[in-house]
Amino acid sequence: MKKFNELREEYEEFKYKSYNISEDESKIKIEYEFEIPKLSIFRPSIEIEKRKIDFKNIDNDFVKNLVFNIGMVELISYWKCVCPKKIIIKCGMLDEEQISWFKKLYYYGLRGI
Repeated sequence: MKKFNELREEYEEFKYKSYNISEDESKIKIEYEFEIPKLSIFRPSIEIEKRKIDFKNIDNDFVKNLVFNIGMVELISYWKCVCPKKIIIKCGMLDEEQISWFKKLYYYGLRGI
C-alpha cells in the first residue's frame, strides 16, 4: 500500500486532453490524448472499418458524445498505473450523475470480485 500512496503523491493528476475523429474512404480513426504530468503522454487510437455502414444519417453530436465517453473508459487503462487523485477533462463535460457513475466504475469496477 505504501507504493500506491507514494505514486498518488508524486503523480497527482491525470489529464484527458483531447480526442480526434478522422476518416478516409475505408475507415474511421479515433485518436485520444491522455497525460500524466511528469510521467508520460499516452496516444491510443482505434480504427473502425466502414464496410457497409451508412454514415450519412448519423448525428454528429451523438458521434462526438459516444467517442468522448469511449475515451472516458479508455483512460482507465492509463489512469490505473499510478491512480492519480484528480482527473482533469479538457475535451468534454460530465454532469454530476455521470461523474458519480465514472467514479464508481474507476474505484469499484477495477477491484475485481
